[in-house]
Amino acid sequence: MFAVYKRELRAYMHNVYGWLFMAVTLLVVGFMMFTYNLGGGMPNFEYALSDSQYALLILIPILCMRSMAEDKRNRTDMFYLSLPLKTSSVVLGKYFAMLTVYAVPCLVICAYPLILGGFGTVNHLSAYLSILLFLILGAALIAVCQFMSSLTDNLVIAAVLGVVVSALLLFAPVLAYKLPDTAIVSFVGFVVLALLLAVVAFFATRNLNVTAITAAAVVVPLSVIYILAQEPFKGLFPATLEFVSPFAHFATFCQFGTFSVQSLILLLSYPVLFVFLTVQSADKKRWD
Repeated sequence: MFAVYKRELRAYMHNVYGWLFMAVTLLVVGFMMFTYNLGGGMPNFEYALSDSQYALLILIPILCMRSMAEDKRNRTDMFYLSLPLKTSSVVLGKYFAMLTVYAVPCLVICAYPLILGGFGTVNHLSAYLSILLFLILGAALIAVCQFMSSLTDNLVIAAVLGVVVSALLLFAPVLAYKLPDTAIVSFVGFVVLALLLAVVAFFATRNLNVTAITAAAVVVPLSVIYILAQEPFKGLFPATLEFVSPFAHFATFCQFGTFSVQSLILLLSYPVLFVFLTVQSADKKRWD
């Protein structure tokens, strides 16, 4: 894993790609700090990070688009698969390289609250907790976008998929607020999610049987439960949409200063889940 990590990190650092990502990230956060804190006179640095999260919708998919898709396009994935390495080691090496590139500007951002402290009173505990959560949010999105990259060999499609999925996660609470809290809406919403999951399974495995089993494993028991008892479905889908959005948990802390262990577990579950899915997607190539 460490050899893959060094190779990937060197690839980011030996060209303008990684440096441009770090520069734009710092530029966005710096601009928001100037707007809210220095220009607006607000002592809360977390407000600047709260609006900076929108830039991650574009920056992280662009950072991750080549992680798996470029190897597929150039056939270098066969080189990795022919080595005596576990697929998980390859995927984790790539993931931690991207996470390192993202962590560097986060470390620089740690100096921003100290700078603001020279102009007034700053709640450093809240500011540094928001920076830590900003790092964890980025780690979650990197895992999501790496999985999107593993589904295709086209860099543009990988970036677009990353942007679309990240945007869906961002605007999920807005959609939840707009949806009625009726049982039928929740049932249809979960069925749509099951079908989308089946589509992802197809692109990951290219196997219609796996796709059908994935859809049936969710839709069939869901239908049985809905037929037997509709009351638990009322408001369940909107509540689920709001809960699964990592952006919502980050924004709640930045705006209201409230955070829970449950929110932290959800944010940390994204890297675990999507790195696992990326390993499964890449491992299929080895057995094929």
